[in-house]
Amino acid sequence: MNFKKALVLIGCVLFAVPCFAQGNRGKAELKAGSGSITIEYGRPSLKGRDMLSNLKVGDFWRLGMNQATVIITPVDLIFGSTKVDRGSYSLFLKRSAEDRYELVFNSQTGQWGTQHDQSKDICQIPLEKESLSSPIEAFTIELKDTPKGGMLELSWGNTKLMANLQFAR
Repeated sequence: MNFKKALVLIGCVLFAVPCFAQGNRGKAELKAGSGSITIEYGRPSLKGRDMLSNLKVGDFWRLGMNQATVIITPVDLIFGSTKVDRGSYSLFLKRSAEDRYELVFNSQTGQWGTQHDQSKDICQIPLEKESLSSPIEAFTIELKDTPKGGMLELSWGNTKLMANLQFAR
């Protein structure tokens, strides 16, 4: 009888562990062409901190937690005058000035989020900043459909950072 209970307990633990691990992961998707743009990222919580304001001018943040945040796009993307070829990229956030941030596309993927090789950065996209009326506890990335393409939104604490994107023709 004790052996059966032990097997049931082990089974429950093995089933539960992946569920807990998934709780700190996020995924944003947007239909593009015959596929979807996807962003997979870790979702840290504020826990009373103000992480974005702690980022020093000139520094980079891994845009999430644990593994590097990855965007996969089946189509070429255009952010303003900057074109990003279809493919897979790691994403980082750079604080370029006291009140300015940039989204950094990096050709290296599969690394831990703190392993940022700046020599593999392919472009930096300026982000618009907006203050939120209600704070967002867990870091959130969203891809929203717009008439001309989409909107990438990064929300955390009282800050939302955004960039319009279009699909290259």
